[in-house]
Amino acid sequence: MERNNFWNDAAKCGAILGVILAVSYLLESWMSLSGRPSLYYLMSIEWIAVVVAHYYLLHRFARQRSRLYSAEEGFTFAQGYGYVLSISGFAGFIVGIVQTVYLHLILGYSTYVERVVAAITDMIARSGGIPASMESILASALEQLQTEPAPSVLKTVWGGTFSGLLFGAVFGLIIAGVLSRAPRPFETGANE
Repeated sequence: MERNNFWNDAAKCGAILGVILAVSYLLESWMSLSGRPSLYYLMSIEWIAVVVAHYYLLHRFARQRSRLYSAEEGFTFAQGYGYVLSISGFAGFIVGIVQTVYLHLILGYSTYVERVVAAITDMIARSGGIPASMESILASALEQLQTEPAPSVLKTVWGGTFSGLLFGAVFGLIIAGVLSRAPRPFETGANE
């Protein structure tokens, strides 16, 4: 792996992460639209596992990238942060494409909205209802969800990309801070 294939490395790592996050999105969508309470608990566990795996993979990829730089060169915070954001952008774009295909082509947006409304009303019915003060707010929210036009393909892709970049921005602060190292120009390769 050479240092100058920055974009190739970021795209490859982003593709790996993007596929994992896309599968997670599909699994979470299926669980949330099912309306089964037992799957909601499982979805919580899956979400935590995916967040941990997301951080781990970003850290691992950035650490591999930092090893390409010698002690004399160092690995700056900006290099690590830029790399994590690049990976996250590619991963988010893949997730956005998968969301678009799922919502607009496979499931259909109107079917998606119907299933969301059905899952919410079923969950409320199982919990014994909601307080009267919240009833009008919930009815208004469900009505707005049903009357809102379907988001465009571009908006859906951008939503996935933005979400990936947001996670990358937060995780990148930690990862770049941990992996950054100042240049040590007087150290030889024998001391590494």
